[in-house]
Amino acid sequence: MSKIILFRGKSGTGKSTLSNELAKRLKLPVLHKDDIYDSVAGFIPEHDLRNKICFEFLYRFLQTVIDSGATIILDFGLNNTDGVRRLKTWVEERGGELITFQCTCSDESIWSERLVERSINPLPNQLITNLSELKEYYKNLKTEYLEGELILDTVKEIVSLIDQVEAFILEQNN
Repeated sequence: MSKIILFRGKSGTGKSTLSNELAKRLKLPVLHKDDIYDSVAGFIPEHDLRNKICFEFLYRFLQTVIDSGATIILDFGLNNTDGVRRLKTWVEERGGELITFQCTCSDESIWSERLVERSINPLPNQLITNLSELKEYYKNLKTEYLEGELILDTVKEIVSLIDQVEAFILEQNN
């Protein structure tokens, strides 16, 4: 059965760092939404259209992953709970399994520093580089944890978090 391992969460919470580390450990490929977004940014000026392209590509690519029985790691924000539920249903209807990890950062000074670092040389996908702006942007978004989802507080050591992720994935196999 194909496994889709999803790291989700707001900007600067450590999704890319964790997905890259897990990919190294498990020798799996990672699809980063930001890579798609940044690739089309020079051709498509509108943010909403860039996002639409990212998600259109995601679903087409995941169909190929599921059809081949492969496992892949996704680094996609997917902060809207309804959007994650739709993805989960879509994957399961096609015979795959979606394992989700919600990345958070409980220390706002660390989170803020991460965002400030991005402001030095922001990529097209890094539209918000200030924690106050980020909170304002997400204030009306329906965000909640999903049943069976592992919550990762990225103030903890990366190795410890990856150990936790790997154990969670193995547990899902049983």
